[in-house]
Amino acid sequence: MERERDEGGKYTEQVTLESVLSVFEDAEIPVLTATEIAEELGCSRPSAYNKLETLGEQGELHKKKVGARAVVYISPNL
Repeated sequence: MERERDEGGKYTEQVTLESVLSVFEDAEIPVLTATEIAEELGCSRPSAYNKLETLGEQGELHKKKVGARAVVYISPNL
């Protein structure tokens, strides 16, 4: 399956920051991992991770280390 392109020939964004935030809004508990976001949005884990990191840098989400290599993202707005 080929990805969609915009008028300039660039690939269109498949996972938006808004779609990631909507997963937090719909979650029973707004504490999620990149894997959970990826599964919910049907995208790769790295794609979800990149969006989560961007949202963290923008102050939309908090990031918390919960193990040697485990990280959760927390929505402070819910």
